[in-house]
Amino acid sequence: MRVLVAAGGSGGHVFPALAVLEELRLRPGVSLGWIGNPQGLEGKIAESRPWIEFLPLVTQGLPRDRPWAWPKALFRQGKALERATRLLREFRPDVVLAMGGYPSVAPVLAAKRLGIPVALHEQNAIMGLANRFLSRFADLVLLSFPKTLGCPRTARTLVTGVPVRPEIARVPKTLGEELLVLGGSLGSRKLLQAILEAAPGLSEIPGLRVEVITGRAGDPEELARRLRERGVWAEAHAFTERVEALLARARLVICRAGASTLAELSSAGRPGILVPWEGAAHKHQEINAEYAAARGGFLLLRERELSPSKLLDLVAGLWEDEERLLQLSSAARAWAKPDAARCVAQALEALGKERS
Repeated sequence: MRVLVAAGGSGGHVFPALAVLEELRLRPGVSLGWIGNPQGLEGKIAESRPWIEFLPLVTQGLPRDRPWAWPKALFRQGKALERATRLLREFRPDVVLAMGGYPSVAPVLAAKRLGIPVALHEQNAIMGLANRFLSRFADLVLLSFPKTLGCPRTARTLVTGVPVRPEIARVPKTLGEELLVLGGSLGSRKLLQAILEAAPGLSEIPGLRVEVITGRAGDPEELARRLRERGVWAEAHAFTERVEALLARARLVICRAGASTLAELSSAGRPGILVPWEGAAHKHQEINAEYAAARGGFLLLRERELSPSKLLDLVAGLWEDEERLLQLSSAARAWAKPDAARCVAQALEALGKERS
């Protein structure tokens, strides 16, 4: 069987796709491809994995706040569709897995033009605009949340959860000794600023160490230096693929509320303070965070309520409360779906067999 994944734009799309490909790689007779931007995160991921055949395709979404730019964007999407069609004809996939967002539009439309089955994955608790459009062309819509807002009632659906790599589910249950700050692959300046301003108070918590993934939001060396100047032991990195190593060292996590991040934290059983990004499309991070917090494992701190003092109070209150942290850890693991990648892989195999 030949499987092609369409995923790109951010880690929230890319890493679940990678988890599925790694699961499929274990199956005999499977050839794997990835269509996406060679300059994007997906290009870097595929470059280091020669067992993935990478099909370069540059796409562009509609700038929602600049409608006068839509004609040019649509023209480029048309060009992308023609190139995607040529690439799919050459790769000859039996099934296409689209992880959503604008990088999936041209590959999905090309697949339908060629009669290739499509599975569409929605990571969030509310379906994005691109996925609402693409769902009408999908043979199967894979959901992460049992009740996903915006999903067409006529869609054929399967709840799989968000795929995570198996290394994350194998993170030891024993909590680490670090405060981990994750802003997502794109980063979060507000989170970084809040941590900096809370640093003098954090330095008074015995044994606390901070590790930060800045994404594109800041200079990791500069951030670590400024935190140390304020008395906090700190390390910072722009990016890492080894999320499991970070989670193994973490006692508590402060992060945004992308679905991929929540899936990784719950699979690893790491308690977190969720600060959903208010600018996310359709408020999907707030909806994700509300769902996760209601089921335990996480505390919800809305961005409009974020302040250094509030953040410090939450961290200080939890840090030495071992019983509370373990309760949160257990609750996080309880609603995790560590087998999501296997479920998606099985769904793709079944879809491919339907075609044959």
